[in-house]
Amino acid sequence: MPGYFHEGYDYNGMFAWFSFKKPHVRLHVRPPVLEDHEKELGDYPSTKAIVSFPANKAIPVALVKKLVKASIKEMKRKKESA
Repeated sequence: MPGYFHEGYDYNGMFAWFSFKKPHVRLHVRPPVLEDHEKELGDYPSTKAIVSFPANKAIPVALVKKLVKASIKEMKRKKESA
């Protein structure tokens, strides 16, 4: 699974990764990111931490960027509260 890992002084770990499950490309982010952006997800199938985009259509890059940034914020928040 391709993913994005950041190791820095503020936080460590995976904050977003992708998978493919026919017929979808799936973005995995840290919970509760998708719950917080439920209205923006529209009709895209999602779970607590996975949003699925149809593989035969363009992926909404602006939405993906927003969700990834929110996942980083969630990771920072959890690290600070620990």
